[in-house]
Amino acid sequence: AGIATSLSQNDQRNLKDLFRAVILNDGNQAGRLMVERAAYERCTEKEGGVSSFAKGIEDIVAEFHDRRKKGLTLGAVRIGHLLSKVLDLCRVYGVEVDPAMASIVVSTLVLEGLGRSLEPEMNLIDCAAPFVLGKI
Repeated sequence: AGIATSLSQNDQRNLKDLFRAVILNDGNQAGRLMVERAAYERCTEKEGGVSSFAKGIEDIVAEFHDRRKKGLTLGAVRIGHLLSKVLDLCRVYGVEVDPAMASIVVSTLVLEGLGRSLEPEMNLIDCAAPFVLGKI
């Protein structure tokens, strides 16, 4: 048994753009991309909603990158905890999470647990950057 999903070209672009912003420590851009590309969102209905949501994502991405100082390994970073904070922020601000993205989140949580048990010293950025930044 396993988890499999396929992404449309548009979903692949959205995912790459979002991950690129996260890897480059641009959480504000990541938050704005999430709002801009959501099928449904309520942020724009409230004055300052988009900025507040983007700031929340920026804080989560900064927390992620602060952990890099210890080495961004599966043993040091709790991806599940950070993704939970992102999903909670989406709930609070009414930013819909695309079903394809939700599948990626679930897959990431499963892989995090498996990866942590097999190779806790694996560096996440070193592994992901070539794919996300288009160097492979």
